Amino acid sequence: MIVNTSAIVLKTFSYGETSLISRCFTKDKGKVSFIIKGAKSKKNLVAPYFQPLSFVNIIFNENEKRELQIVSKVSFEKIWTKIPLSLKKMTLSQSILEISDFTLENNDPYPKLFKILIETFQHFETGDLDENICFWFYESKLLSEMGFMIDMQDRNTNRQDLVFLGKTDNSFKVLSMLIGGNIFDIDFDNISKIDKKNISKFLYQKLCYYFEGFERLNSFRVIKDIFYKG
Repeated sequence: MIVNTSAIVLKTFSYGETSLISRCFTKDKGKVSFIIKGAKSKKNLVAPYFQPLSFVNIIFNENEKRELQIVSKVSFEKIWTKIPLSLKKMTLSQSILEISDFTLENNDPYPKLFKILIETFQHFETGDLDENICFWFYESKLLSEMGFMIDMQDRNTNRQDLVFLGKTDNSFKVLSMLIGGNIFDIDFDNISKIDKKNISKFLYQKLCYYFEGFERLNSFRVIKDIFYKG
């Protein structure tokens, strides 16, 4: 079956002397692995399309018996020009890619999560929303789309979960707004350092609880300072 879908490149690595393997989060097919034969050849101009964070359109003939699909055609949907200029945005973007690659199952579509992922990078690109809030929002939506997020309205049922928030009303309020999607109502500058730490720790621990081995992801060792220091 011919598949024509948008995709974000999650990770790409060398395969043999001339080829690449690229894992992509596609809108219609979820996480799909592709082999790009001869991509490292000087005459082959396809390699730039498969750099991590690339937002592309991919056409391929899906073969369910193959672990690696073969790309028929690829083109850019959008080129991010502002994100690569910011170390903070690039660090958070790389962490989002790593989270997605780790948590998504092969060939299991999450179209709503894909839409949120694109919107997150668009916010990074335009700068119309604080990057930290965008990152928290993606974490919370990843959990909820996979059926793991708690109901913040039921404080009694979730008493143990709320311990992670340090029992501060503002931590609870901000997280409730994140889960509810009211991200433009959050003023990041007015969130205290302790609340930033509580919210970050809460979401991180939820991800560790539901996804075995999540604590081994390298990117979170780098981004702690971004959240705890603001």
